[in-house]
Amino acid sequence: MRRTSHTRFTLLLMAKLSTDWVVDVASVKFDEHAPPLVKQVYTQVHGLVEKTAEVTKELVHHVQVGGPLEAARYAAKESQEVVLEQSVKIWSKLDQLPPFHTVAEMTVPTATHFSEKYNKVISDLRDKGYTVFGYVPLVPIDEIAKAFKQGKAANEGETRTAEVEVASQ
Repeated sequence: MRRTSHTRFTLLLMAKLSTDWVVDVASVKFDEHAPPLVKQVYTQVHGLVEKTAEVTKELVHHVQVGGPLEAARYAAKESQEVVLEQSVKIWSKLDQLPPFHTVAEMTVPTATHFSEKYNKVISDLRDKGYTVFGYVPLVPIDEIAKAFKQGKAANEGETRTAEVEVASQ
């Protein structure tokens, strides 16, 4: 019996080492031959998978410690942060297009106004004792404004750096 389990362990160890070696060789060949765009996409997907695993572990932790409502709050907060971050990236690229910039200058104040009205209605309903509205998220107007200002400043910094590089050539 002891010899059989030792043999199984040895075979599993050999299979693992063999698999690790194959993956290492494939990784090296991929790095040598893949175009830069494919490497960039791979890196982004790999980062996304790692981030998803991390958030999933954290979500399970929140379910175990605080229950489903705490987990739902955590998930909503994380989703809000991701949406805000991605929106800033998209907005900064679109804002460079003159037609979009013109339309945005007209629509942003209106969107802000209606977001403030929405937040007031939800807050009033919470104050009146409608507990279900405690789970309805408010539009984080201040956080959005701050994120977009930071995104715009970063975008302007990149533009200035590019202009300096072009001027020095």
